[in-house]
Amino acid sequence: MGINLSRRMFLGGASALAFSGCSRFGMPRTPNLSFGVLSDIHVTTKESTKMLETAYAYFKKRSADAVMIPGDLTDWGNRKSLQYFKESWDKFFKGTNVVPLFCTGNHDYDGWTYDDMYVEMLANGYDIADAMKKSGGVFPAWREIMGEDISFIRVRNVKGYDFISTEWNSQRIFPEWWAENSHRFKGNKPFFYFQHHPIPGTTADSPPYKGSDFIADSLSGFPNAIAFTGHYHTSFYIEGVIAQKDFTAISVPSLSCTSVPSGHENGKGPRDGSSTLAMPCLPLRREKIGGTGFFVSVYDDEMVVERIDFNRGGETAAEAWVVPFSPDDKPYDLVARAEKSVAPEFPLNARFTAETTNGEDRTGHWAIMMNCEFDAAIAGKGRRVYDYEINAVLADGAVAMTKRFFSPAFGKLKKYEPERLNFWFNVEDLPKDADYTLEVRARNEYGKKSKTRLVSKVFRGLSKK
Repeated sequence: MGINLSRRMFLGGASALAFSGCSRFGMPRTPNLSFGVLSDIHVTTKESTKMLETAYAYFKKRSADAVMIPGDLTDWGNRKSLQYFKESWDKFFKGTNVVPLFCTGNHDYDGWTYDDMYVEMLANGYDIADAMKKSGGVFPAWREIMGEDISFIRVRNVKGYDFISTEWNSQRIFPEWWAENSHRFKGNKPFFYFQHHPIPGTTADSPPYKGSDFIADSLSGFPNAIAFTGHYHTSFYIEGVIAQKDFTAISVPSLSCTSVPSGHENGKGPRDGSSTLAMPCLPLRREKIGGTGFFVSVYDDEMVVERIDFNRGGETAAEAWVVPFSPDDKPYDLVARAEKSVAPEFPLNARFTAETTNGEDRTGHWAIMMNCEFDAAIAGKGRRVYDYEINAVLADGAVAMTKRFFSPAFGKLKKYEPERLNFWFNVEDLPKDADYTLEVRARNEYGKKSKTRLVSKVFRGLSKK
C-alpha cells in the first residue's frame, strides 16, 4: 500500500497537498474512487441549470468517477424540469463512464403542491398537468427521461464500492430489505448510503422525523457505513453537518440555496415590508444563494471530503474533512467535538460602540434603533464564528434581553466576512426604568461563548410617558 496523507498531518496544515493528490512527502497518490456530491438542485426552468452545469464542469475537470445527488433534483416535480436536468447531465457526461447516483426527494413528488412553488410554476408558464405524479407517476417519468431503471431501494457499484439509495418515502421498507441483504456489506470496506431526508440522531441538523428513524437503527451495526443526506439546505460551514457515532453521516448543502437557522434577528423568517432601513435579513430561498457541494476522494484507509463553492467555478471553501476508516478513530464525534471546541475571541483592543438612531422596523414604520458596531471576533484555525450574542445586562448582573445575529457572510466564503460588524434592533426591546449595559460575545456552533466580551457605556431605560 502506498504512503497516504494521515488525517492528523492533514489537519496540521497539509490540506493543499491533499487537494492536489499528494502525500505528505509530495509523492503522487491516486484515490481508489472519487465522486462529486450535490443536493437539492431544485431545477425549474432551463435557465436554472447554470449552477448545476458549473458543478458538473468542475467534477469533470477533477475526473470524478461518479456524481451523487440525494434528492430534490427538481423544484416543481414536473417532467420538463427533469428533462432540463437530464440535458445538463448529457452535456457533460453522456458517453463517459461517470456514474449517475441520484435519488428522489419530496419536491420531485410534491413540489407542485406547495403554495409558493405552485405560484412560481404557473407564473413561468408551466402547468400542473406536467407534474410527474399527476402524469403517469414519478417512476415511469424517471425511466423515460433519465433512461435508467428505478426502484424503491437500489444498489449500485462504482469501482468496487457499493452505493445504496432509497427513494423518497421508501425508507419504511428498508429494515426488511436490510435484514435480508445486510450481510453483503459486513466488513471493513466502506459502503455509501444516501437518501433525501437527514437520518435522525446523526448530524446536528437531523431532528426527529418519522419514517427515517429506523435507518439509523439498521446502519448502527456497520461502522463502515457512510451516509449522505440532503433536504435541509444546511451550510457546510456548520461543522456539525458531519457526525460520527455508530457510523458516519454527512448532511449535503443545497446547490440552489442555503437555509438560515432560526432564532436570530437577521436569520430565518419572512421579511415583511420593503424597508431598506430595517435590520437586513440574510437572503431567503427566493434569492437562490447556494452553490456549494463536496468532492470526495476515497483511499485505502481514509476518505477526504473537500468543501467546494461553485459560485466562481469551484473554490475550496473550508478545510477538508478527513475521515479515517478505522472504527476506533472518530474525529467527528459530535459530543467529543463539542467538549473540545474552543470559543472564538475578540482581538485585543477591539472597539465597540452602541448608540441610538432613527430607523424603521421591517414594516417601514419609524422607530428608534439601538445601533451596535464592533470588531469581528476571531475563531481558531479552519473555524468560523457561528454567531454573535448581544445582551442587555442590569446592574445586578441579570440578563434582561438577548439578541443573536449571524455575520452577513453566513454561508459564504470566509474572505467575505467583514472585519467590523453592524447590528441594530428596536429600543422597545430594551429594559425600562433600569440602568443597563450592552455586552457582546461571540459564540461557536456548540454555544460556547467568548471569554472576552465587549461592554458599552451605561444606558438608562425609560418608560414612555
